[in-house]
Amino acid sequence: MVEEITYRGTDDEQREEIGTLFLVATPLGNREDISPRAVKILEQVDYVAAEDTRTAAMLLSELGIGNRLISYYEQNQRERHETFLRDLLAGRSIAVISEAGMPCISDPGEGIVRLAVQHGIPITVIPGPSAFVSAVAASGLDTRRFVYEGFIPARGSERRKLIEKIALERRTVVFYEAPHRIEKLFRDLLEADLSERYVVVARELTKRYEEFLRFTVAEAVAYYETVTPRGEFTIVLEGAEEYETRTGDTGVRSDDELVALLRTCLDKGMTTREAAAHVAAETGDSKNKLYRLALSVKETH
Repeated sequence: MVEEITYRGTDDEQREEIGTLFLVATPLGNREDISPRAVKILEQVDYVAAEDTRTAAMLLSELGIGNRLISYYEQNQRERHETFLRDLLAGRSIAVISEAGMPCISDPGEGIVRLAVQHGIPITVIPGPSAFVSAVAASGLDTRRFVYEGFIPARGSERRKLIEKIALERRTVVFYEAPHRIEKLFRDLLEADLSERYVVVARELTKRYEEFLRFTVAEAVAYYETVTPRGEFTIVLEGAEEYETRTGDTGVRSDDELVALLRTCLDKGMTTREAAAHVAAETGDSKNKLYRLALSVKETH
């Protein structure tokens, strides 16, 4: 949670005394992907705030940079924000980097950016590698409109609800998943009635063993029954709109089919509202429409 701080504001004279917050993209795996501008900034700032100081130290060493590193990860963000803000206001400049790729995207950095904005501190982005953008670009799926979901929750109702939303998403969906949960992910997508959706698994992007695996969800389930997943994974899933265009399967159900689904829910003891919400989540149809149908079913039940 970001600290509540009143906007500070600056005039030209005051701004000269304030440092700059640099958001610096670093390679996903291939060191040659770092830009000359990024190297220059990492050399010149007062210090580098890094999500993983061990990984950052190896990167800086390979680049011949001997700058100071400060750890900055999820568990110490709040205390670090106070230090960073004080230093920036005192005229020091800081570079924020993540373990790999673009900082602030499913990584620490968002909090200090918010504080910098509130205090009128200059923010400069040094763009570069991004795993989810790279995966979408090479997926072969629709790139005109896509949605990024970050990391899928590991378990529980939060995970289930997000997968239900992903199943109904019209746009291409891209997200990250841990290797030890890949098999479960595809089984969950299979249970969400997505067996024939195309999915692209981008693994170890820019590294020696980079690969793009292209399956249907059902094929992915079968594949990971025999293959042990290793490495960093980015998943790109075909959206409902592209699937419908490709297959002609709109998934549209008649009122009779919806009534049958509602009747099954009511037979299980659900209320009309519960039945409508359940079928809406399953089919993507309007809750209001389903509630009206559920009432009619209830009257004749």
